[in-house]
Amino acid sequence: MEPYSAAVSSLSKLHPVQRLAKRAGPGRPTFWMLLLLLFLAPTAGAVDLEAVAQRFDHPERYHHLFNRLTARGVDPARIEALFTSEKAARRDKEAVRLRSDIREIPKHKEAEREANKRYLYEAKVLAEHLSEFQATYDRMEAEYGIRREIIGAILLKESALGRYNGFGHDAFVVFNSLLDGLDVPEDAGPRLERRIPRLLQLAREQLIALVLFAERRELDLAESPLPASYAGAIGIPQWLPVHLDYAVSAGDGPPDLSRLEDAILSAANLIRNKFGWPDAMVDFRRLANLPEIIEAWHAFDDGNASFAHSRNADGQELRRFDRARSDLPNVGYVGRYVRALMGYNYSSDYALGVLRIARRTHQIRENSS
Repeated sequence: MEPYSAAVSSLSKLHPVQRLAKRAGPGRPTFWMLLLLLFLAPTAGAVDLEAVAQRFDHPERYHHLFNRLTARGVDPARIEALFTSEKAARRDKEAVRLRSDIREIPKHKEAEREANKRYLYEAKVLAEHLSEFQATYDRMEAEYGIRREIIGAILLKESALGRYNGFGHDAFVVFNSLLDGLDVPEDAGPRLERRIPRLLQLAREQLIALVLFAERRELDLAESPLPASYAGAIGIPQWLPVHLDYAVSAGDGPPDLSRLEDAILSAANLIRNKFGWPDAMVDFRRLANLPEIIEAWHAFDDGNASFAHSRNADGQELRRFDRARSDLPNVGYVGRYVRALMGYNYSSDYALGVLRIARRTHQIRENSS
């Protein structure tokens, strides 16, 4: 399918049948040509996505978005219906602020570390959850080769194992708000100048993923609620829309990330097949000194460091802990799993929290067996 901008520009030209009639000569068109023209007349009112784009503060961003969607085969009429809907006009200012304000980044880090401490005390709850859903976790370990404590710790941190449902944002509104609402301030520093273009690209890719997901599931995205966090993350495992293709079902129906069984298998599928989870299962004996490693990491982290990556999500070069402190026992081993978990959440503290909660849960399960 041709991009929508090319289709729009062709509206100002003669209809192909009119051109055919013109080439037929100076006489009247034949009866069949007139009948065909009458039949095709309604197409003259084809969707004008150029006009839809002009409804937004940044039409050029929607030009690009609509081109990408029509190139993927999405009906322009469906694009028009969605992006002229009430939902498309809503703006989530809180999500835009939390996503784009670099002053929030240190707060996120402290919040992550506090969450790790809090959930460490819920390791017993996680152990009980693993017993309750033993059959699903047995299947998960057999199919994906990932320790059940790891997947359980991810779901504990993301949504308290499905107990937390206070996601008061809508995924479509979050990303549409980012796409139309972000600008680089005149007084922006280098980090914000890097961050805003990345967030705009992120928003565009998530919107494309959402529209295509809705097409496959025959959902009316304008009417269907998509409860999400301020970051636009969906369901028990808190996924960005671009990862929805990795969702798998524990039963016969389509995957549902609001069901724990589906969330368990889906989280394993994602980190195994998207984020490069190491082939070997975690050896919890090699995490025995993880508390000491985390303490050393906290002392090392000055705000421009990563446990296992050389750059942050905005492309800024970072000091890399696993290389600088390779003298610490098992730090390289821990780093392998931290890198994979950072694909799920690009935070060193998040990844270390998952590993520490998983290890504590493993100890509880061993002691109770």
